[in-house]
Amino acid sequence: MTQFKSIRWAFDLTHIAERIQQYWRIMEHWRRVLPVPMLEIDYEETVDQQTAQTVRLLDFIGLEWDDACMQFHKTDRLVRTASVTQVRQPIYKRSVERWRSYEEALQPLLERLTI
Repeated sequence: MTQFKSIRWAFDLTHIAERIQQYWRIMEHWRRVLPVPMLEIDYEETVDQQTAQTVRLLDFIGLEWDDACMQFHKTDRLVRTASVTQVRQPIYKRSVERWRSYEEALQPLLERLTI
């Protein structure tokens, strides 16, 4: 189980918005100053177009396609994360737009982020 007690900012929508904005600013900075290409991957696009997005990622890092890329969940390797049960499943779409169930409660955050 993940422990969030030490992440005090995660309990306040204003603080969460500030962290998101910090992330956006930092990423914009790195895009401007780093002399290396960066690939940004969108969760919804990956879930919706897994094969195409996997090909895009492999092309970016210079690797060739392997059918095993689509069978990642069938590995026998040890997984030591809180999401161990999720990595043993194919990619699923049930979390896409799931945040909308909380949209009303998230209004202060959304307004601050102008989403």
